[in-house]
Order: sequence, then structure tokens, then C-alpha cells
Amino acid sequence: MLNLRKHFLDGLLIVFSVLFALFIDKMYDDYLLSQKMEIALQTVTKELQENQSLLQDWNQRHTTIQDRISAILENKQPELRAALEQQQFLQLGILTNDQSMADSMPSTTAWESAKSTGIVAEFDFETTRKLTDAYALQQIVVERTFAQIVDYYFDSEAHDMANLDRVLVQFKLRFSELTSQEWMLARLYNDALTHLQAGDKRG
Repeated sequence: MLNLRKHFLDGLLIVFSVLFALFIDKMYDDYLLSQKMEIALQTVTKELQENQSLLQDWNQRHTTIQDRISAILENKQPELRAALEQQQFLQLGILTNDQSMADSMPSTTAWESAKSTGIVAEFDFETTRKLTDAYALQQIVVERTFAQIVDYYFDSEAHDMANLDRVLVQFKLRFSELTSQEWMLARLYNDALTHLQAGDKRG
């Protein structure tokens, strides 16, 4: 009877030891996962803040270009139209005041890294939704709308100086679409960052 009780206690001790070890492993895994998620969110937050700052510069440049094109079309700056008409092909520098349309592009490195490692699956639904919306529109702005402006400039149609007004209208429409999307993207950036910063305070 004593042996049976001893074996029973030994068995309970073994079971307890195994369960406790599993509990410790689970706690450690949860801790590591929490650390990875925190690092990922901090990295994405920093990337969004940098993209937000860059977007402000983009929007100022592109709004200025759009206004400059409008002024030419409305004959408010005849000297610019005269400068364009003197050229054999469209001089983009006249429209941009010799400024580049973009010094750098918004980054997606942190977001793509979070997706590729699978850590995004650990984000709450609202965080994932806001980040997905922001990065999805960012991709449209960079890879479609902005890229189409560049593509149009390298199209022979954009250098048909006999139809300068039509060319300028096409550029104005494209820049108008771009600045509208930039405005929407600025709101999505702000929403995502506000949500992330509120999460930090709750944490």
C-alpha cells in the first residue's frame, strides 16, 4: 500500500513537472512573440511617420505644379507659355520650376517584413485594417498614379507642341488625381498612426 502511494505521488510529481515545464515554455514563447510584435509595430510606426513627412513634401510639390499648369492654361503666366512654345518638345522643368517631382519614394520595407514573417497575424483586426488601407493606397499612388505621369511624359503625345493645351490638360488631370490621392493617403497615415500611438498608451 505504501509503495502504491509512493508510485502515485511520484507519478503526480512527474505529471506536474511536465505540465510546469510546458507552462514555462508557453510563457517564454508568448514573451518572444510579444517582443517580436512590439518591435514590428514600432518599426512600422517609424516607417509611417517617415512616409507621412515625405508625403507632405510630395503634396506641396505636386500642388505647386498643378497650380502652375492651371496658370498657364488660364493665361495667368504668359511668360511660361511663351517659354514652352519656344521649345521643340515639352520641357518638364518649366512646369515643375526645375524641381524634381519626387526626391525619394515612400517605403514599404517594415510593412513587407511584418507580412513576410507572419507577425501581422498577431496584430488586432483594427490595426491590420488601418495599416492595410494606408499601404494599399500608398502603392496605388506610387506605382500607378505617379508612374502614369512619368510614363505620359515619355509618350510622344506629351511632346506634341502643336496641341500644347491638350497636353497641359492631360498633365493637369493627372496631377489633380495625384494630389487628391495624396490628401486621402495623408488621412489614412494619420488614422493609422493615431491608432498605433493610442495602442502604445493602452499598453
